[in-house]
Amino acid sequence: MQRFNPAEAMMRTYHTLARITINKADPSRMMQELAADFTFGGDKGDNRERIEQAQNYGFTATPLPRDEQQQGGVQDGKASAIKGEAAEAIVAFMGGQRNHPVVLALDDRRHRPRGLKPGENAQHDDIGQMTLMRRTGLFLLSLDSKDKDGKNVERMVSLRHVEKKKQERPKRHSDVNQRRAHDRLPPLTLGQFEAQQAQEAEDFKHEGESVNTEVRCTKGRIEFRVGDTVVGYYDKGAKRWTLIGEVRLGSEDADHPVYGVNGGVGMTTQPSGDGAVLVKAPKPGPPTSMDTEP
Repeated sequence: MQRFNPAEAMMRTYHTLARITINKADPSRMMQELAADFTFGGDKGDNRERIEQAQNYGFTATPLPRDEQQQGGVQDGKASAIKGEAAEAIVAFMGGQRNHPVVLALDDRRHRPRGLKPGENAQHDDIGQMTLMRRTGLFLLSLDSKDKDGKNVERMVSLRHVEKKKQERPKRHSDVNQRRAHDRLPPLTLGQFEAQQAQEAEDFKHEGESVNTEVRCTKGRIEFRVGDTVVGYYDKGAKRWTLIGEVRLGSEDADHPVYGVNGGVGMTTQPSGDGAVLVKAPKPGPPTSMDTEP
């Protein structure tokens, strides 16, 4: 059991927690790592490149980098570099040791949604997209907006069933080079290895390698898809449904689910207008004895 005198205990307590501002994040690691600037007791301290960020199981988020640095202000008669705004975090030093800080909590004043009511919560990003739990219901939201270059970006909301494999865990540097030696390939430097691992993580399709079925909403359309094929959609501008494939109206076992469909003869209800059902028939004409009432 270790014992500390009052001065040692005070210093270890003082150095147990600290506030940092985030420069950038590396999400390719087994546990996400952050590069950040430290502030100790109100005074600027050092900066670190690889601080582990502990996150709750089942949830992960990559914070935005610090805003671009700007030149401004004068200090000691010289222009000084003022660092841009950044996400902030609280770090803990286990046992007061500075050699292994761990991020406990992280937030970003620039983009956190404000004004939620008690009991409400949201998962959000910096452009206004969010999963929002209001007291009135659950909302999954996206929106069109401009990117940093001023170009319009059309976004979507997608509910999909997909095919994809579990993402592989990063390999060890020594194991990769051992395999490369077996294949008579030159070894990778540590920098090359880390760059390769980061690229593989970035290229992984979390949204699915292929899509089985999907409902997709954009600003102007609601789409139903099978793979990449649109099998039906509602066009907001035209106020029109388009359905591809066999369409049955009425009960599944009805012999004549729609008036005028049987035998491809006749039309259904009214040919146009609200509530009309249009059926492509080779020889439209009046009802026959094979048809039934709507």
